[in-house]
Amino acid sequence: MKSTALAVLLVLMIPFGSIADKPGVSRDQIVKMELAIDARLNGLASKDYPVEVVGLTQGMYINGVGAVFAGEVNLAPSGGISPFHPNMSREEIARIHGKKVERLPKLKDAMQEILLSSAGSLDPIPGDERIAVGITLFYWQSEDRSGLPSQIVMQAPKNALVKVKSGADRSTLASVLTVQEF
Repeated sequence: MKSTALAVLLVLMIPFGSIADKPGVSRDQIVKMELAIDARLNGLASKDYPVEVVGLTQGMYINGVGAVFAGEVNLAPSGGISPFHPNMSREEIARIHGKKVERLPKLKDAMQEILLSSAGSLDPIPGDERIAVGITLFYWQSEDRSGLPSQIVMQAPKNALVKVKSGADRSTLASVLTVQEF
């Protein structure tokens, strides 16, 4: 009886052992992607198009699942609230909201590019695992958030991203990409 239970236990452990045996992604590779994502998000900014990356992107690899990267962006930095500027005017609130609505598609395009570039940079990730990028949008408490998400998460299987990156029709990206807005 004990030997049968032990045999069943060993058979059940085989899949978990194979997950642990898969080659992992090194912390150095994750750090390189974090820096590349920060550079891409900072690249959204220009003199006429200020964007503020809030903090640094954080990434991790979860064995058997894939890589996850999270960052935070303010799409339309403003003076905000301070002792010298205690309230935002209605005009200021409307102007900031308009800029954020206008800039949101560029952020989504940048997130897609980040996913595509990460597929080539994170070689050790098996093709059936996923790569995900989540961006939280920064808001002041008094801002108008109508029509704007608090967070955008995009993810896709690595093998599908590699296929699109290597020359498949770019329109297929939409069919393999999962996009969630919260």
